[in-house]
Amino acid sequence: CGEPSVGTDAPVLCCRQDEASLTLLLQVPGILPQSLRGDLGAHHYHLHFSSPAGSYALCLQFPPENSLASPESSIDVSAHNAAITLAKAPGSTGPWEKLCFGPDTSALQERLFVSEENVDGFLDTVLCPSFCKQSVLESQPLIEVLDVTEDKSQIRLQVRISLAVAHIAD
Repeated sequence: CGEPSVGTDAPVLCCRQDEASLTLLLQVPGILPQSLRGDLGAHHYHLHFSSPAGSYALCLQFPPENSLASPESSIDVSAHNAAITLAKAPGSTGPWEKLCFGPDTSALQERLFVSEENVDGFLDTVLCPSFCKQSVLESQPLIEVLDVTEDKSQIRLQVRISLAVAHIAD
């Protein structure tokens, strides 16, 4: 979940998942319920809506291994946000790795869901940049999940670093 830029009325998108569904939370003050229109496909969801600040479009795309069931499970619009629940298709249940989103299909950004594998991949790029050789430096991050709520996730990261020493013969 993110915050809009200062001085803009841009909507903020939060996306959460459980084993059977994805929930999209659009934080948009004054969203007009009658303007909300969705187009749901097996691997995409396109959404159009309006508020007093303007009209918006949002495209979500999912990898081929992740499929959605039709139609939307639920749509709930309040004064400050809209919550849309999308059901995962049979065979696509369980945690998903990523989604792509943007105002249209030509401007999609990838977003990873929080998972042990995604956190490990991120830490590998931060703790051992591309110039670092894994054979020379081995790092084994240990992740302990402390707390997970709707609003935040707390983890503790411990890093063990061991240097591999090569024996050079005379």
